[in-house]
Amino acid sequence: MARREVTNWSKLQRFQPREIFAPRSEDELAAIVARADAEGRRIKVMGAGHSFTAIAVTPDFHVTIDALDQLHHVDASTGLVTVGAGITLKKLNRALDQHGLALTNMGDIDKQSIAGAVSTGTHGTGLAYGGIATQVRGLRMLTPTGDAVDIDATHEPELFRCVRVGLGALGIITRVTLQAVPSFRIHAVESSHALEDVLEAWPDTIRANDHAEFFFMPGGRNAARKINNRTNEPAAPLPRHRYVADKLVAENIGFGVINRVARRLPRAAPTVAKLLNGSEMNRDYVDVSHKVFTTPRWVHFYESEWSVPLDSLVPAIREINAFARTLGKPVTFPIEVRCVAADDIPLSTANGTDRGYIAAHVFWGTPYDEYFSGLWSIVREFDGRPHWGKMHAETAETLASRYPEWDRFQAARLLADPEGRFANSYLDRVLGSVG
Repeated sequence: MARREVTNWSKLQRFQPREIFAPRSEDELAAIVARADAEGRRIKVMGAGHSFTAIAVTPDFHVTIDALDQLHHVDASTGLVTVGAGITLKKLNRALDQHGLALTNMGDIDKQSIAGAVSTGTHGTGLAYGGIATQVRGLRMLTPTGDAVDIDATHEPELFRCVRVGLGALGIITRVTLQAVPSFRIHAVESSHALEDVLEAWPDTIRANDHAEFFFMPGGRNAARKINNRTNEPAAPLPRHRYVADKLVAENIGFGVINRVARRLPRAAPTVAKLLNGSEMNRDYVDVSHKVFTTPRWVHFYESEWSVPLDSLVPAIREINAFARTLGKPVTFPIEVRCVAADDIPLSTANGTDRGYIAAHVFWGTPYDEYFSGLWSIVREFDGRPHWGKMHAETAETLASRYPEWDRFQAARLLADPEGRFANSYLDRVLGSVG
């Protein structure tokens, strides 16, 4: 019998596992894990498939956890919320909203599963806020034999510390307990500026505002800046017609058409790049947090994101922008720039120090080797750490020195999965073989 092909969201990863499973409960999943152990098979779980790397790829047992998306427990008084590992951030946001709660911070895409977002180090922006993994207060996970264990800061604290950005290497997460906060509104101001003006002001901007980020076209001279501050002002969302025109038609339908033209007609790329670089943005509104944090993303792309020390962010951006001007063909997808607070999670890209983040994209189906390779060479010189779910060429040998607690994670991995049941070729490359 021919094996069925599995792909991720970006279609970069295509593989044909020996067997595919879609358990409807934790018990079913535990039985699958136990069988993999008995047969000496490796087993990997895919949430929403939004990682660009091969982190969930396997030739053996492939498991999807879409059905593990329940809201198990909500304590509105403490803000502690327990959910199934397969719940998407979009569904989670809606569920929290119904209970008067919210995630304290998140990125601009809500397609990911909570387990995938936690395991790969997904984050938003804001120097007072860490990534989503820092909001985790407890986890239920399956060991290589299929046994379930509940862990937190007091029960198996070392394992808990490491598994929050665990790359799926320490166990299979089935439930996540999060520290939510009371629902809040954000005053969003989105505007266009000269890129150099944004860079000059950036150190002050990120310290004077709750959440700040900006976008610019590689090689361009203009930037779109987003400033988000928590507020008690009454809600004043974008009018429906403005939301549709800006967020759906311009930023998705129109942007997708423009990129398809540039992909099909490479000679048009310079004109397209100039058109995109000259576009203006001017929005000022107040809405509930998750509606401001997240943005519809219909256009498919490839992405590589890196964190660098906060003080290195502006110099790195200037070098990347100068490099982009040397490319034979302009890039027609923007770079996104953010910042995140330091944390104590061993494999977090913000471990130990506040970090700046540089996320580079190219339109789906277009070449990226020259652009990404050049960018990678630059960020490496600035102690760059790649996002675990996004494209990079690093190995355990090149990464170990960039993480002060690398050995701590490796020790936890050896204890949690000594036979490498949860390993795959990607983990072998970026973490090394178990033992």
